[in-house]
Amino acid sequence: MMNETLKTIYARRSVRAYKPEQITDDELETVLKAGEYAPSANNQQSQLFVAIQKKALLDELAALGMKVKNADSSPYYGAPTVILVFAKAGCSEPFADGCLALENMFLAAASIGLGSCWINCGKHIFATDEGKALKKRLGVGDDYITVGSCILGYPAQELGEAAPRKDDYVIYIK
Repeated sequence: MMNETLKTIYARRSVRAYKPEQITDDELETVLKAGEYAPSANNQQSQLFVAIQKKALLDELAALGMKVKNADSSPYYGAPTVILVFAKAGCSEPFADGCLALENMFLAAASIGLGSCWINCGKHIFATDEGKALKKRLGVGDDYITVGSCILGYPAQELGEAAPRKDDYVIYIK
């Protein structure tokens, strides 16, 4: 059984090389809307997204990421859009809520021809004093935990085939 949703799920790949041009406002809104419609525990909708396209802020975020990872290159792979995902700490399952929103955004991006990738260095960035100051400047309160980031852009190369799936994903009990 195959439909467009399943085709998107099976075809989506993490993209780590992007063209320099910015995605359109409509594309960004489509991806963000998909994140808004993600399930959340008890429908608490604990997720909060910060969509960054401003070059100076992307450079600052990349510099912080390189510092915490002790790396020579940006952990955001030069993507022109970064969506930081936070979730309200006091909710039932804030980390799971944020993860579900990220997956919805990845699938939405793939369905409209955008590349995306999960970037996980935010939890390290926003644990530093510089990161805490940046989080405050972004308007995110201390009552929000860092979940992860979705980078977006137009892929700079063809997407490869899926890696083979392991054989023991499922235990059937009938």
